[in-house]
Amino acid sequence: MGLLMQIRPKPLAAWALAACLLPSAAAGSPSSNVAWTVETHRLVQRADSKIGAKLETIETEETYACTACHGPAGATPDRDRYPTLAGQVAAYTYKQLRDYKDGKHENRRMQAAVERLTDEQLAALSAWYASQPLPVVDVNEEDEISPATVRLIYRGDKKRLIQPCASCHGRWGQGAIIDVPAIAGQNVPYFVDTMRDYASGKRANDVYSRMRIIAAALTREEIEELAVYYARLGNKISSGGLKQANAE
Repeated sequence: MGLLMQIRPKPLAAWALAACLLPSAAAGSPSSNVAWTVETHRLVQRADSKIGAKLETIETEETYACTACHGPAGATPDRDRYPTLAGQVAAYTYKQLRDYKDGKHENRRMQAAVERLTDEQLAALSAWYASQPLPVVDVNEEDEISPATVRLIYRGDKKRLIQPCASCHGRWGQGAIIDVPAIAGQNVPYFVDTMRDYASGKRANDVYSRMRIIAAALTREEIEELAVYYARLGNKISSGGLKQANAE
């Protein structure tokens, strides 16, 4: 039985819940301008994915089409530094696009791409990507994942105030309904770079500094193994192998 199936998740402990709710260590302006009001939820839930499908191919003199970097349907990023968007939680994608537009997540190319889009169009793009199946991503099958790293996923490490990854991102890395991302199926280099950016504070649009606190507590080896684990998990989901393994 592989590592994916060895450790079963346990109920979220009180210390893990407390770690999820740790206040932001940085004072000043909020990490994001997105407030999850009833109106915002409705905007994302009622978005038209067909409009998003058209938007991702639009290119102007100033900006590339979404597909130029993320690939058709967000499934095949052109380079490792671009994230896989296919199968991503719509609310999470919407928040990130708004954060780019508002300057809360700094990236010149992304800011230029979204600055003229309305909230309705951002929501439509998010709905489009959420409706796409997880792709199969490149991952080195020879890379090993230690049992200690798998324990981090399902049990966390209370000594370092690291809550289980699964407590927020789900047992299968599927993300959560509001703005917790799906991480299963993400390409390995992007996953690693993002965690390092959180750890260094280069990326700071996570609410309550949750990911900055966790990433800073992880070792480089743990981050790399987590990236491999979730890439493989996404591949199992996309191929149907995980469903079969879980049923046995």
